[in-house]
Amino acid sequence: MIILILSMIDFNSGKILSAFFNWQGLLVVLGGTFAATLINYPLGQFGCFFKSIVKIFSQETASPQLAIEQIIDLSHIAQQKGVLGLEKEIDFIDDKFLRFGITNLMIYRDEKSLRLSLEQSLNAMRMRHLTCQDVFNNMASYAPAFGMMGTVMGLIMMMTTQVAQDAVVVDGQGQDMLGALLQGMGLALVTTFYGVLFSNFLFIPTAGKLKVLSDAEVLKNQILIEGIIGLKHEESPIMLREMLMVFVNDLTKQRLDQSMH
Repeated sequence: MIILILSMIDFNSGKILSAFFNWQGLLVVLGGTFAATLINYPLGQFGCFFKSIVKIFSQETASPQLAIEQIIDLSHIAQQKGVLGLEKEIDFIDDKFLRFGITNLMIYRDEKSLRLSLEQSLNAMRMRHLTCQDVFNNMASYAPAFGMMGTVMGLIMMMTTQVAQDAVVVDGQGQDMLGALLQGMGLALVTTFYGVLFSNFLFIPTAGKLKVLSDAEVLKNQILIEGIIGLKHEESPIMLREMLMVFVNDLTKQRLDQSMH
């Protein structure tokens, strides 16, 4: 951001060049991008835009180690009071998915139904995250297109207006006409600048950050699922910790192999 601002400064005068600021071009790019997104998505689904902007600045990636420690703490309680003793701990659990999982642990008697319920909740969360990422990826493709459209509109308006005004060129008016054309072309190109700027500086990085946060949360919830199943089997805290560490290592290795291929 600092480099971008510095590149807009005229070092002879020390001021930011006013050529980079045009509210009409900004309106075309942002207005067109948001309008196209609203057409593409239901209004309720578009609401994730504002939540996601807050999320990328306020939320850190989920910690697998913290998820393991939460399960181990519950395992100690279950070892002392039994699995049914975890019911009193539900209100004190901050993690929504873990709270949901322990609640389901109290409801379902068989492991298959419990795992199915937890995995369905995880898949629903993953789909919500993918939808929000898709919103920003689409906005990243819309912004440059509207930037180019604004440039074409500006060039058309500039050429038609200027030619109409200077249909008859006498004496030194040709030079004035050329200067006005160049100035108008600079203003028209600002919309392309806005389109590329918002696409590469806001929308694409936001989609990337959301993917990083989502992948970390999915991994954390997968650990919690295995931990909750271990609680149902009344595994000892030591065995449960070893089992979860092995699970994390295997899952991390699988993801690395997939990324390499």
